[in-house]
Amino acid sequence: MAGTEFGHALGRSRALSGLPAAPLVARYGELVSAQQALGLRHLGELMVPGGGRFRVLDGIFSVEGPGRRRHVGARALRELRAGHGDAEGAGALLDRLAGIQERDPAALRRILLYQLVRLLHDHPRGDLPDTAVGFGVDPDEAAALVHAAGASPRLDAAGRAAAERLEDEWLAGRVRAAARSAAALPRAAAGGDPLLAGRLAGLAERIRVADALLDEARGHENRPDRERAAAAYARAARVAWDCPRAVRGLIRTHRPADGDPGPLEASPVPGGVAVRRPAGADPDGIWRVVRLTRREPVTTPLPEVEGALGAGPLTDRRAPLGREVRYVALPGDGGTALISAPLLVAPEVTELRLTDGRSRIGATWLRPPGATGVRVALTGPEGRTRDLGAPSAAGAAGAGSAGPGREGVRADGLGAGEYVLRVRCRYAGAGGEVVSGGIRAAVTVHPWPEPVAGLSARARDTGGLELRWSGGDGGDVRFVQWPEPAPAEGAELLASALPPALAWVDSAGIAQPPPGTLATVSAVSVLGERALAGPGVTVEAPEAVTGLTVRRTSGGRAKVSFDWPDGAGRVMVALTPESGGERTEHPLARAVFLREGLELSVGPGAFRVTAYAAPRSAHAVAAAPPGAGQAVLPADVAIAYRILPGPRRMLRRGPAVLRVSLLSPGGDPGAGLPDFVLVRAADGGGPRPHRPGDGAELCRVTGAELAASGTVEREILPHPPGGGPYAVRGFLLGGRAASVRLDEPSLTSLVVR
Repeated sequence: MAGTEFGHALGRSRALSGLPAAPLVARYGELVSAQQALGLRHLGELMVPGGGRFRVLDGIFSVEGPGRRRHVGARALRELRAGHGDAEGAGALLDRLAGIQERDPAALRRILLYQLVRLLHDHPRGDLPDTAVGFGVDPDEAAALVHAAGASPRLDAAGRAAAERLEDEWLAGRVRAAARSAAALPRAAAGGDPLLAGRLAGLAERIRVADALLDEARGHENRPDRERAAAAYARAARVAWDCPRAVRGLIRTHRPADGDPGPLEASPVPGGVAVRRPAGADPDGIWRVVRLTRREPVTTPLPEVEGALGAGPLTDRRAPLGREVRYVALPGDGGTALISAPLLVAPEVTELRLTDGRSRIGATWLRPPGATGVRVALTGPEGRTRDLGAPSAAGAAGAGSAGPGREGVRADGLGAGEYVLRVRCRYAGAGGEVVSGGIRAAVTVHPWPEPVAGLSARARDTGGLELRWSGGDGGDVRFVQWPEPAPAEGAELLASALPPALAWVDSAGIAQPPPGTLATVSAVSVLGERALAGPGVTVEAPEAVTGLTVRRTSGGRAKVSFDWPDGAGRVMVALTPESGGERTEHPLARAVFLREGLELSVGPGAFRVTAYAAPRSAHAVAAAPPGAGQAVLPADVAIAYRILPGPRRMLRRGPAVLRVSLLSPGGDPGAGLPDFVLVRAADGGGPRPHRPGDGAELCRVTGAELAASGTVEREILPHPPGGGPYAVRGFLLGGRAASVRLDEPSLTSLVVR
């Protein structure tokens, strides 16, 4: 009876005479995933409008009415695609189906038939035509389709999975995997499917060739002839690159030869193993990289590392942690295979950060995924190694910011010297715990100074401040002013991060803060590049007054004048004897000063007068500022000289006499008296000298001579024979010449005749 055999008298070119037992389409699994995401039972529901019917006997047709049907080809699929705006849903799937149809006009019909047969086999009433009609099949073809599906072999879950991945394995060259998939299909599967039968025949031929090459390679290996065995194993791997025996035999017999590019490079990284081709490998070569794991059965399928082995590393993210692996890069052009050395898949920690502190080492790191723990050992300068125990999740103090996921350790009580830290990761291996090779890092425990324990300040009689401290042994004590906030006492710092040392404090702690300073001075002990924060003290240098002058008045008193500083309510005037003695301070209110001025009782000796605005802070140690707010009141000292005519001797006078006297009504003039120099005019009849350099020096009386005797007399040589009288004048040079009065006689008497 006509129509009882599927496609018995129908079909175009390449039409099937039986139902397909396998889709035999590349990446069929991705296609099904996209279909299921749209909720489609089969692809016909996407190719035919909702509620429509389709025919599949001699191609895919959409039934549009009695006697009207439309072929669903690539063009129709493109038109359907235009009606879908979503690029990720139905529209993207229609684009993919159109591409499949353009490459192989029979492929979509084969896929649709495979899916319909599967639905009928899974349906409890799959032997009824109404069931096929419920799937959208035209009623005129439903009976024939159901009849053919009933006669086709039924596949269990394993058989269907094998049928759907067979084409991907064949196209990828996974011959052994494809053979395993073929073995999972029923014997009758290829009986009514010529395309599947041809695929299985080609697969069987490749398996036969691979097995023959393996036999040849084993024969050479047994002789032994490693070179020929390696060549035969390499040919077998090219025929079936996923053959474990071929690849393992190639590793076993391969020996490096002249001209080889070198071994494949493999190194553990977080999340897998990085595989790099050697520098001598062909940069344009195409490689297929497989992984072998030690102690796996010989028949275990070889996993392929997905991706291209290009200029950058290829990462195997499925490498088994804690296992020893090897990688083989099989060339696609018949070249030499690249083989790596055995590698234990035990990635090391990353972002290891080391710091040293005062008698301390800190370390933090990121543990790689999959590691069950970390072991840390520290080797000291003397060669002894000790375990630092379990790391903490928060990181080691002093090792910088721990950050999310960081952990670390800290070792205290260490002496100065060179140390080596070794960090190793633990993994659960096949035979127990496996430990990585570890990362070694050298770190130096540097010597640190002792911290400054105490700091104080006191005002100096001569102006400024004196800072005194305790501690700080083993380093230099530096005085700084911290920006807010200041570090805590004892904080460990880098010397390069310290504020600049205060320019107005010297190494001995003598401070001359600029007028107007109100600051907290902190002591820091520094040794090399390391420093410890110390205590601080608040000091103040009040604003100095300007225009300060002091002059003696009658009755042993002195008048003090200055410009009152703006904003100051009070001014302190201090008198300090130059010869040593107690400093006296005189507070002065602005109203009193403006009304009465300031006159102080002073002695005949020299005094240093300092005037400055009163301190602003009651908690600060105040310093009298130097500079504009100081003046010196010299002691009441004078030097007088006279030119006395020489005594007459018969008809002529003798040489004139210079008499120099020290006048000190205030008592002891003290040390540092200037020298007295008598200068004659350059030309005997010339003008009188105005400066010591205006003439020739006639005689000199030193300050020491005056201080010792009080009065010194010297003869002055007479004028040269034939010369006339000449003018002279005295000057004070050196010592305290500026503060000693010179009592000069009448200028008309300063002539030597």
